[in-house]
Amino acid sequence: MNYENNYIDYLKKLKKNELTDIIKDYNLFSEIFKIEKIDLKNTKKNQIIDEIIKIKEDYLKYIILSLDLEGFNKLKEIIHKKVDNEYLISNREFINYLIEKKIIFKDNELLMAQDIKETIIKLIKNKEVIKYINTWDRIYKLVDGIIIAYGVVSIKYFNIIISGIPEKELIIPKLNYYYKKEYKIDSKKIMSNKLTNKKRIDKYLKDNNYKYFTNKDYVLLGSIFYHHNIKSYKKFIKMLKSNYIFKNKDIEFVDKYIVIPYLYNSLNEEEIAKDNLEETVIKYFEFKKDKLKNKMLEEIIKIRDEFPLWEYRGYTKKEVENEK
Repeated sequence: MNYENNYIDYLKKLKKNELTDIIKDYNLFSEIFKIEKIDLKNTKKNQIIDEIIKIKEDYLKYIILSLDLEGFNKLKEIIHKKVDNEYLISNREFINYLIEKKIIFKDNELLMAQDIKETIIKLIKNKEVIKYINTWDRIYKLVDGIIIAYGVVSIKYFNIIISGIPEKELIIPKLNYYYKKEYKIDSKKIMSNKLTNKKRIDKYLKDNNYKYFTNKDYVLLGSIFYHHNIKSYKKFIKMLKSNYIFKNKDIEFVDKYIVIPYLYNSLNEEEIAKDNLEETVIKYFEFKKDKLKNKMLEEIIKIRDEFPLWEYRGYTKKEVENEK
């Protein structure tokens, strides 16, 4: 990443429609941050550049205030550290987002204007900005947790969940701008991108028997730590410690490559999830006999039986079976 020239030097190289996109983005913030929109009717390229230079610090601020904590920390790393190609590749999604928003420019290498870097440094040190990022990071995770619990939720029930949150009216406008969201929002519902079958979607939405979770539970789901409180998960970890040289630091590895993909990333594909689970377990663990492998698979599947399922509107398979 090289830092050189001023923002205006990069803007002059952009096409008129690319410049217009910056203003359109800025105008999208009007509902969230109560700012006046910029009218671009009959505006020439040089005039658009002048407008962008006037609002560049606010534009940067609003972009930063739309990040979650992970994105905010990545931005700090990009600004303060000498990042190598490996880092840029592993964080490709975030880098592409900054390129799309004309914060970073791509030539033969990645470039950022020196005045933009200086403005970002001021903003990421600002205590109010940091406080705002932390507040909204929790809200982003809460919404992720709602989707993990239900798959699809009516706007009516969603509004009940967020009713106690300050400035709740800003949540959906901010979610619409959130680049990492894995769900769609319309006037009636918020729905996981993994749900595509219309009959299934309608079936879920007609079932208003949502399981009640606290907001803390939703945040834990969205933070992918909810399973740490499940009894079957604790038993699974205990089993690993009994059969392998397994330390607490290894829990992160097991979570990342085995438990999280099975619980959180395949809520809509039960049989496929089981097949993938067995392949993953065989890949990362050595077994002298099938007995231990089968026992491990059995214990992990038990965790899913105590995990919220979309078809039961957030209730677990175990809870539903106990009701019968």
